[in-house]
Amino acid sequence: MRAAEAWVLYGTLLLRLASAIGVILPDVYWNMSNNIFSGGGYHLSPNVNDMVTVFCPHYEVGSTDLVEYNVLYEVDEDGYNRCDAERGRPLLRCDRPYRSYPLSLTIYFQEFSPSPYGLEFDRGRDYYYISTSTGEYGGLNATVGGNCVNGMKMKLSICCKSTTETPNVVEEQTQRRSPPHIPSNRIPDADWSESSDTNNEISKETAFPRPDYDFSRTSSAPSWLTGRAASLTASIFTVALAWALTRL
Repeated sequence: MRAAEAWVLYGTLLLRLASAIGVILPDVYWNMSNNIFSGGGYHLSPNVNDMVTVFCPHYEVGSTDLVEYNVLYEVDEDGYNRCDAERGRPLLRCDRPYRSYPLSLTIYFQEFSPSPYGLEFDRGRDYYYISTSTGEYGGLNATVGGNCVNGMKMKLSICCKSTTETPNVVEEQTQRRSPPHIPSNRIPDADWSESSDTNNEISKETAFPRPDYDFSRTSSAPSWLTGRAASLTASIFTVALAWALTRL
């Protein structure tokens, strides 16, 4: 193989690998002062394999800013429309605003999770997230109304159905960012006292708060195997070709 042809193939494989990895989407700061919620809610349209990180409100010790407390729930469409998290799944509890780094949740839009408690997303489906806390510590555990009524909700429309080729669209909204920090990519454990690394994985107590939770959206293994196999194959070919190029 001539050097020029090898470099063309190498570039093609890199593009294939990049498409399998996905895109890191802009961070979402989960507080009412963020103007992305001023229009009645935030709408995001990620592709499968994209990632987004949701950050809790975070404040420096001694700050005079009004401290805000929230719980992020995953709910169904009805709960989203009615601002009702009674049957929701708590994903992130924002109750320690003065810690050294902000609590956060990184969501990887995967079709199949290696963890039985992980989040999974189907192409062409919508997923809903709300906060029904009042913003004050005493109203942290409220499950109806709260900040959701004022627009603190997020709808994720996973692109795309298998029969379509709609491009990835992310609504551009200006976000009010917290002070500089080092992202933790962590979520609280079930007792909400410590953080733990996550690949969309949360504790059993958090993942299954109610026995009647809807598990109907679990994806099939062949879809996962196909995507992972393609990604692994691209990686192997990329490494092998890079080595071969050094021998030319």
